[in-house]
Amino acid sequence: MIGEITAFATASITAATNTLGGKSTQLSNWRTTLRYSSFIALLIIATLSLFNLENLFLNSWVIGFGAGFCGGLGLPPLYKAIATGAVSFVSPVVALTQSLFLILFAVTVKDESLSWSFPIAATLGAIGIFLCSRKASGNQPITLSIFLLAITAGLFFSGCSLLLTTVESTQILGALFGARFGVFTLSLFLPPKKNKDQSQRSGIKFALLSGSCEVIANINFMIAINNLELSKVGIFIAATPALSTLIAIKLLHQRPSVTNWIGIGASSVALAIIALT
Repeated sequence: MIGEITAFATASITAATNTLGGKSTQLSNWRTTLRYSSFIALLIIATLSLFNLENLFLNSWVIGFGAGFCGGLGLPPLYKAIATGAVSFVSPVVALTQSLFLILFAVTVKDESLSWSFPIAATLGAIGIFLCSRKASGNQPITLSIFLLAITAGLFFSGCSLLLTTVESTQILGALFGARFGVFTLSLFLPPKKNKDQSQRSGIKFALLSGSCEVIANINFMIAINNLELSKVGIFIAATPALSTLIAIKLLHQRPSVTNWIGIGASSVALAIIALT
């Protein structure tokens, strides 16, 4: 039961992480969101690492740093896409891009064969994205630029995932520490603009919440994969787009249509099929 609970928690908290980051960017800018979310995440994981120094290894830290830097490059386009577009569209696009890229990598680089169910997943994913792209009344716009931002984020997140898969499970804490350091290092090259108005301060608050949630999601994922089969964890994580949309209804005041929800459902099924194969 612990595996199922933490897998669902991973999906829920990841959804909150992304939506909070989008809210922060709405109120301030993506540079502020990146700086403060990465800072609090680094602070939390560094504190946790102090109690587990025996599992910190330089090689896993270096891999994690590279993964974090790569994944960090995907955060600005994700924040901008969520801040300006419909989460019901952005979240499925990011998730499907990440999954499909990993499959493409496995086929072209590792010479793995495609499962018979892949065409079904790809078809459902395409239908889901199309339905999610139908603009709902009163919802955020859906444009080509937002679509490209979501794809860009998914590609960078894929690179991060590929690097982290090379880390042994016993060394994952060091990799997470390195990853958080990598994202924070990236933020140093992209300093936030100086702005002391009320919205900027509110943006910082949501950025800190986003960074804190991200670490909690990482920890829950670690627990989940150690107590449940990875394919089953993937099924729970496939619910992330739907959960992101639910959170956006309250946090970003978005109103997805019935068509959008059908699209989200199709995308989630596609992600679940991919996880099972």
